[in-house]
Amino acid sequence: MKYITTLASGTFVAFLGAAVCAHAQNLNGTLNSGFYGSALAVQTVNTGFGNAAGGNDSAGGSELDAAYGKISGGTLYLFLAGNVENNGNHLNVFIDGGAVGENTLNTSGGSLGAMNGSVFSPSFQATYAFDMNDYQGTLYNEEYNLVGGSQVSGGYVGSLAESSTGIAAGGFGGSALLYLNNNNASTMGAAGAALSGATSGLNTTTGLEMAIPLSAIGYTGGNIMVLADINGGGDSYLANQFLPGLAVGTGNVGGGGPYTGPNSGTFNFVNTPGEYFTISTVPEPSSMVMFGLSGLTALLAIRRRK
Repeated sequence: MKYITTLASGTFVAFLGAAVCAHAQNLNGTLNSGFYGSALAVQTVNTGFGNAAGGNDSAGGSELDAAYGKISGGTLYLFLAGNVENNGNHLNVFIDGGAVGENTLNTSGGSLGAMNGSVFSPSFQATYAFDMNDYQGTLYNEEYNLVGGSQVSGGYVGSLAESSTGIAAGGFGGSALLYLNNNNASTMGAAGAALSGATSGLNTTTGLEMAIPLSAIGYTGGNIMVLADINGGGDSYLANQFLPGLAVGTGNVGGGGPYTGPNSGTFNFVNTPGEYFTISTVPEPSSMVMFGLSGLTALLAIRRRK
């Protein structure tokens, strides 16, 4: 029986070592499907902001193709496939971490204030917001803490070179680690039509990858809800690129229509339930191992008593 105990313990130690490393993810802006699994949202309509030419930095257009996410090791990992035009277009990410937040956006400081008055789906309360714009290969970043139902703190946190990994520190102090691979060459068809193109949707495997501490998003446990969009310079004119995607036939939200808020840089989803994608919490491998250890310990104790 002693031999069996030693063998089982050795096997467990090896398994535990593998499990502890299982949640690490190297951010490089390229989809790691083995880490993220299946897409949580896929674009539905062709971009109204033009097709990107590809290359080292996106030029000619912006789009959001698919969203992936994972909660692991005290961190929220997000991967948004697509690209952001290097003319100063913005990519906005809103997160509901479970705490009391904002159903109607109300911030001060930074360019995100141009989106004040935007209304999320009825069950969504934003507790964190990230706003990035790409101007000629430099990423200018803003982060906002929205826990408590009004802006607690936030604004510009600094710049970061495209295709590099780092926290944009400065200003209010950044918390999100990010990497933008902006090399997608788009083949989307007519704007607003049903998604088409050989490199669109699930076929796009490069984009923005983020790692955000759960402590920064008002996380209270359980699932996390996320909404992402593409906005114009100064957050002043919304594209039709949201994840989850909008109804087929939708033009740029900034041009008017049922999704337009108080101005062309805002949205209104008061009558659009479920306009967000959900990242489910799953047991960490280390937690599963500890559960297995307790069972293994009990089993060995029984065997020793025999």
